[in-house]
Amino acid sequence: MSVVTGSIIIDADPEAVLAILLDLADYPSWQPGVERVDIEDTDERGRPRQATWHAKAMGLRATHSLRYEYPADGCFEYHLVGSEVMTRFDFSCTVTGDGGGKSEVSVSQELGIKWAMPEAILNKNARKGIGKMLDALKRKAEQDRPR
Repeated sequence: MSVVTGSIIIDADPEAVLAILLDLADYPSWQPGVERVDIEDTDERGRPRQATWHAKAMGLRATHSLRYEYPADGCFEYHLVGSEVMTRFDFSCTVTGDGGGKSEVSVSQELGIKWAMPEAILNKNARKGIGKMLDALKRKAEQDRPR
């Protein structure tokens, strides 16, 4: 599969947006399809290092074990450790501020699944998933923003 990207402008500061993105246990409250996230390890700053996601997508329930990395401030990525259905699940996210209280969230994702599916359909589903995630993040961040 090719890399699928997306971005969105959110009316919230980058620290607040990043805090939402890294609060994995809260994802089921705002991200459709996420049933539960088990955080198995954290780093010295309390950020997830390893987590297992329990999700429902495309009519299937699946569990994905992911390893998190933090290459620089304001960004994170995760990579697949194990899954019943995925062979690849690479995701990166960067949150940048404009200095005026708004943030741009840019993500990229590359997926692989264990059964045959035309790449165009897999990419279409990945783009749809990224779009829904970014829209839900925007709603959550702007709803939680102090007024």
